[in-house]
Amino acid sequence: MNRKKIIYRIVLALAVMLAGCSEFTEIEPKGKNILNRVSDLDLLLNFDFSMNGSISIYDSSVKTTAEGAFRFNDVNLLVNDIYPYATNVINLISAPSKTLEAVLVTSDESADRTMLTPTDIKYEKYYFIITNVANIVISNADQASGDREKARQLKAEAYILRAYLHYLLVNFYAKGYDPATAETDPGVPYVKEDNRIGEPNKKSTVAEVYAHILADIDEALQLKSLPQTPVNKMRVGNAFAYAVKAKALLSMHKYPEALQAAEASLAINSETLDHREFAPIGTKALARPALTCPEDLFYATYNGPPVLQGASLEILNDYYEPGNIFNAIAPFHPAGASVTGINGVKLLMTATYNINNGGLSTVDMYLTKAECLIRAHQVKEAIDIINFIRERRIQPDVYAPLPAAVSESEAMASLKKLSRIECLFTCKNYLNIKRWNTEEAYKETISRTINGVTYTLRPESPLWIFPFPQNATNYNPNMTQNY
Repeated sequence: MNRKKIIYRIVLALAVMLAGCSEFTEIEPKGKNILNRVSDLDLLLNFDFSMNGSISIYDSSVKTTAEGAFRFNDVNLLVNDIYPYATNVINLISAPSKTLEAVLVTSDESADRTMLTPTDIKYEKYYFIITNVANIVISNADQASGDREKARQLKAEAYILRAYLHYLLVNFYAKGYDPATAETDPGVPYVKEDNRIGEPNKKSTVAEVYAHILADIDEALQLKSLPQTPVNKMRVGNAFAYAVKAKALLSMHKYPEALQAAEASLAINSETLDHREFAPIGTKALARPALTCPEDLFYATYNGPPVLQGASLEILNDYYEPGNIFNAIAPFHPAGASVTGINGVKLLMTATYNINNGGLSTVDMYLTKAECLIRAHQVKEAIDIINFIRERRIQPDVYAPLPAAVSESEAMASLKKLSRIECLFTCKNYLNIKRWNTEEAYKETISRTINGVTYTLRPESPLWIFPFPQNATNYNPNMTQNY
């Protein structure tokens, strides 16, 4: 085994075990007196934000990978992006005992989802990484021996990592940010480096969570030490920092500020995959590299290519544009009907196109910029960006640019249609639609038809807020459900 990897795993194991000791003493905050060298903290941030199994050293809870934390089948089912993996959907929804998958597929608001959620790897893993990676680095960077500039860089990386994971948490487990109610809407705990491990964390409001997110981002940027090009796509750089800021501000409906942040990110990295390079149109085989894709700002995934995953009929029929290169080249196979029990379903077959399920990319920033421009009444400029992406996704003999002389609502409709395909198999369609549902003008009712029955998801449905798992609510009396 690689020596560096062995050292890293031992360091992480020691960090977690020593952090756990404060549960008994409650004298030192989590993360204090654990690691005292900058090189140790650097290794700690070499976390594997993908599935790739887990490693246990001395204790089964010591993990060095994200495991299934970026597997978003639940949110993808909710918004009707996909069907349950390798499942006969007809049998699933007709079974006498409902599973959480069946609840999400049928938009069943009457089900007790808490009883169906004993655990939740996203909730558990995000807080694990916040506590045992980001907070340990933040707590120890100033005192650690070694290169001071490197120490500032690692501290800045940890601030951004902490901000981004809390951004995901508050969006999954609380209401979408509504400026009219965010100050009182219950959110999630914002776990900082000085939180005591023996004390149950208290929920912050949605507004407080976002205030902490922006404060962490500003702390990181003020250190002026993040690299323009990180050592790899699972480490934080300047472009990703501004991207996280842009997404947080977008959620807060602060569009001018979000536009500035998106433009700052794109000024550092604006590269975008061009699907016209893929054969038979071009010469390259269909591929999206896992850790070297130029458009990825931060790479976090469950399993790279979503092989054998079935996109919903509504996605295939209503959202893919004619001539879409990805849809045309090879990926979807008609065998889906035999697996799902639904005629017309196709399964994704490519094993070379690695989806960035939970990270951020330049395309996310282009879409953010376009939306902010629409809201600033700069429709032509927004349509130019939408066409920039569409041109790289549609066969040249089919592609036709969208006209620029359209209304703001028409421009938003074009943006939403494009983003639905660009964000397929990620958590971002859920995040976007939930955000738009806080605005009367852009609310969406999602419908899916299965075996002649239509199921609808209301914009106001409690299903948009996922339940805290039982292993959190049973331990912490502060963790009452937010729906």
